[in-house]
Amino acid sequence: MRRILTFILTCLIFSSCPAFAYFDNYPPYSFKNGPSRHLEANPLVDFDKAKFKSKDGKIYVRLKESADSFDFILKDTKLVLAYIKGEKLPLPNSVYQIDLDGNGKKDFIVFYNYRGKGIEAQKDMVEIYLKRKEGLYRRISYDTFSAGLEDFVDLDRDGKYEVIITGFCRGDKHNYFTYNIYKPKGGRLANADAQFKDYPKFIWITHKKNDKDSTHLTKEERSEHTIKKNDSIRYHDISKAQQ
Repeated sequence: MRRILTFILTCLIFSSCPAFAYFDNYPPYSFKNGPSRHLEANPLVDFDKAKFKSKDGKIYVRLKESADSFDFILKDTKLVLAYIKGEKLPLPNSVYQIDLDGNGKKDFIVFYNYRGKGIEAQKDMVEIYLKRKEGLYRRISYDTFSAGLEDFVDLDRDGKYEVIITGFCRGDKHNYFTYNIYKPKGGRLANADAQFKDYPKFIWITHKKNDKDSTHLTKEERSEHTIKKNDSIRYHDISKAQQ
């Protein structure tokens, strides 16, 4: 019961006050070191651009929202990767296309928002569509907070992008934003915290700038949260045979 009351009080507090672990310096990195190189691309569609069609006609994306309807579709040739008609949450807000895993085939990144209130207003979902071959994609989806291209970061400067997934951890006395690092590998996101200094990060949610890893939590509590986050990543193959 105490944990529930703590969470409710946190939501009430942050419904009127912004709550960020890194403020202007999001995503996570030490303030003094500056940002790592992150993924840069122009959206195929967002709320300023409703439709996209590639020159060869193979790629088609539509994202339309009105007061009483929502219409979203993402297609590669005749293969429908995503389709939403209606107001089922979460709802997409932008689509990008880029070769994320370095196999020479362009993938898709779709950002969604749950449209909650308070701290839940920052809760997002990300879908990555890795193109395995013609007519076959691997969809990877996960929940996170304040999602954007800034979460796709070349932390080790090897020319390949890691993925930062943000989470929320409720403690007995405090609440935390959590940051874990993943590498696209073999059609999955493999946890790579051990390869990078100071990760995973558990940042005490405060109203002041804060990027320091908390010492409040035990090693077991941190490990349990990370395992749950690893297990929460969802995978699904999409192929012509299924459609």
